[in-house]
Amino acid sequence: MRWGIIGAGRIAKKVGAAMHTAPGHRITAVYGRRIDAAQELARDFAALAFTDIGALIASQRCDAVYIALPNHLHAPIALQAIAAGLHVLVEKPLACTASEVAQIRAAAQSAGVVVREGMMYQHHPQTLQTKALLDSGAIGHIKQIQVGFGYRQDNPADIRMTERIGGGAIADLGCYAVHYARLMTSAAVTQLSGMASWGGNQVDVRASALCMLENDIDATFTVSFVGGFFQNARIIGYDGVIEIERPFTIFADRGSIIRLWRGAHFAQLDEIAVAPCNHFVEQAVAFAHAVAVPAAERSLTTWLDSYANAQVIDAWRRSLKSGLREHIGQEESQ
Repeated sequence: MRWGIIGAGRIAKKVGAAMHTAPGHRITAVYGRRIDAAQELARDFAALAFTDIGALIASQRCDAVYIALPNHLHAPIALQAIAAGLHVLVEKPLACTASEVAQIRAAAQSAGVVVREGMMYQHHPQTLQTKALLDSGAIGHIKQIQVGFGYRQDNPADIRMTERIGGGAIADLGCYAVHYARLMTSAAVTQLSGMASWGGNQVDVRASALCMLENDIDATFTVSFVGGFFQNARIIGYDGVIEIERPFTIFADRGSIIRLWRGAHFAQLDEIAVAPCNHFVEQAVAFAHAVAVPAAERSLTTWLDSYANAQVIDAWRRSLKSGLREHIGQEESQ
């Protein structure tokens, strides 16, 4: 698969380098707002550099594009690429609102192309094994899930620190927390109460949410730009607990551990080793598999997943404004 990388920032470099090593994948074009940045990244892949997104999309050098731009540009550039018949992988979040996700879905279905949200962690064996343990009943009926993700971000010029271009801790980190809870529980979020502190250019720099999910499950999310790095997930079942130290940005060059306690009282710890894996490579492989499936046979699951995730993020933001518990509809966008 021939890829065009739209964006030349840190995440584009990291993801592009991994994708370029995936079997059958190569980077053939790179867009950067500045020609020096575009050329520097393009040299790494022996690709052609562009400073015009439209020219890259129209170049016929790519089968698919990976969009790594500020959040507010995800939807319009995805729609532009879809209109040209390209498959699209979009850095998370897929779009700024559920309404935009629905627009992208409609365009992709009409064009017969694959569009995916870059939730790379879901392809890592750590995630797959954790999900398999839960589905096997290893800790019984899930009752609670707690997810945290944070790091210090105090550069006011950073794109994540400006509200009008889709910044904020909820957009950058909360989307992971919401996705993780929904993935691990196989349950929809039905109610949410949120709180936040504000900074930067009117963005949420620290936010939390208390959620109710289907099947009598509750969840808490904590995301932050205002302190040191942290990342964790704890899943509490009636018969045990699973803890993951680093559920999202998993090191590619070292193994990880799933910590499992079985039993309700003074449970014994079982540490399950997970082999090293680059989840960005696995994401590219999964994307190629999705493209290989005939359009008429492609599942709607991934679309409904991204749409439901965006619904929860929308509700989180509404709750910050209203100060009230927000209810979340699970109906599919038409």
